[in-house]
Amino acid sequence: MKAITRTVTKTLIGLCLVGQFNAYAMDLRVDNVRLYQHDSQGFSAPSSLYIDDGKIVNITKGPSAKQQADKTFNANNQFALPGLIDLHVHLGSSGSNFTEFQYLPVKSHFNANLYLGVTNIVDLFSFQQTLDEAAKLKATQTTPNLFYAGTLFTNPGGHGTQFGGSVYEISNDSDIDALWQKHMATSPHLTKAVIETFGGKGNSLTDSQLAELGKRSKAAGLPYFIHVSTLADGKRAIKAGATALAHGINSEAIDDEFIALMKQNKVTYIPTLAVYYNHSDEKHNHALSSQTELLKPVPNKLQGCLFEKVPEPSKWKEHSWQTRSIAYANIQQLQQAGVVIGTGSDAGNPYTLHGLGLHNEIDALKTAGLTNAQIIDAATINGAHAINQSNNIGQLAIGFEASFILLEQNPIEDINAIHSISQVYKSGEQVNREKLLSENAKIEPQGPACNQTAQSTKAQQSIDDFNGQSPWQGLTGAVMGGQSSVELTSNKHSLTINTTVAKPTNFGAWAGAEIKYAQPVDASAFSGVRITYKGSTVPFALAIYHSDVKDWDNFSVLAKPSEQWRTIDIPFTEFKQFGFGNTVTWSAQKITGFNVMWRKMPGAAEGVLSNTVEIKEFSYY
Repeated sequence: MKAITRTVTKTLIGLCLVGQFNAYAMDLRVDNVRLYQHDSQGFSAPSSLYIDDGKIVNITKGPSAKQQADKTFNANNQFALPGLIDLHVHLGSSGSNFTEFQYLPVKSHFNANLYLGVTNIVDLFSFQQTLDEAAKLKATQTTPNLFYAGTLFTNPGGHGTQFGGSVYEISNDSDIDALWQKHMATSPHLTKAVIETFGGKGNSLTDSQLAELGKRSKAAGLPYFIHVSTLADGKRAIKAGATALAHGINSEAIDDEFIALMKQNKVTYIPTLAVYYNHSDEKHNHALSSQTELLKPVPNKLQGCLFEKVPEPSKWKEHSWQTRSIAYANIQQLQQAGVVIGTGSDAGNPYTLHGLGLHNEIDALKTAGLTNAQIIDAATINGAHAINQSNNIGQLAIGFEASFILLEQNPIEDINAIHSISQVYKSGEQVNREKLLSENAKIEPQGPACNQTAQSTKAQQSIDDFNGQSPWQGLTGAVMGGQSSVELTSNKHSLTINTTVAKPTNFGAWAGAEIKYAQPVDASAFSGVRITYKGSTVPFALAIYHSDVKDWDNFSVLAKPSEQWRTIDIPFTEFKQFGFGNTVTWSAQKITGFNVMWRKMPGAAEGVLSNTVEIKEFSYY
């Protein structure tokens, strides 16, 4: 109660007793600072900013009498922006390639964000370990404001389940009540649900399930973010009560119905452009590695992993890169229609780094055609609106949190000025940016050495003799939203693989089994692969994993079904890539595993395909 009384008293002094400035000293006074004004989309005349208990309690202009403060600072006519807001991050990931995953603690990500002026972040898929780590840091040091959704809601086997951990999978409407209680028990700041049909071909949460989550979120006063990718999914999300779209419509043009729905329902559009384009932009233009100042908080090892040998982006990423004009045109239409645009980076994904990712998104919005003032609003006041924080952050006004960045150049004239930050203040305290860099330099990413050519071990003739513990693991398209399934049975001298291949998504559908090696083997002493098997009703694929293949376009052949035991010798020269991925030069010195697979290509019949095959010999010859 004393703390509350003190705060009220000091605020009243700051607001009302202008004639008695010497009655009480504020914590901080910043003189000669130009404050960003959302209403005029410009900067004020040089002003004095009064801060107490982390809040802005008064603003005066011109040479008027100054109220006393414990600390004063002359900004020398620098330009102040509210602390930036990233509406889409994943603190559990570092931005590394998933094939050479590097783990960094939350401290590293918090430091990077603060150094780059991002004082507010929204984690849209939070593991409890991450939230616990963040809470401990908040108690001991200055951190960005963290708003989190906790666990996300998705359909069984849907998007989000591939990352492990606990995900709220809704099979039936009746599941929602118990899952919602778990959600609320984590004290979330918002709700996150997923619509991901992989181009309209896979299953997702139903309209009734989405609407029920929307109703409960509204009743609880929680913003409702829905992950979307297609125009149809976007419309479904809005009709279900979404208050924000996590990701934009990037591969197809929006229409009048979508624009009307966005406006009528006051939905925030968060396009997350950078996460789609960063990898290709680095490969083609060295766009990230050239940003020396913005990369300062990123540990050297992680930079090396990302930039020393940039892998070829997958074909779908290249397609997105080549058709980015569609995404830009959609943003322009929405902005012109008065739809609220927010900034979210999806930081944590490959080539989308914490802190830097938001600056990349700012650049992408500039390329999309937004004015500099519109971009500033997207990263400040619009972000605050999206997470129900319009009365606390996103503006430099009396009663708001005193978190801001100082710039020597005017970002209205050149948005690049936002990348050259002079100082950062968080809740009225100056952030020691050099200390943040020093701390991050001491944090070593945990993960394998990157960009190294693994030394191959000599391959043994037998790949599996089926006389011991089975090295095989099931593999299905569930990771990409599919509903296929597999069951493996180890027999005394063989392995039985039962598969059910369901409706294909835009990535097709598949089910089978695989062997993966920890490091490559050199089978160049052999001519090919020998396999003895029986079963199946249709041809199935036998594939060799190659260390240079990063996009699942493996070297494969088709094996014919057989009612009787059949032994076939397949020369290495017959194994070919499908062609949907990047072309790799074959080498028997770089084998990293095998799979046996039944699949349907995108657009194939939706009927279920079931097959059983038994294998009793698998070797090189």
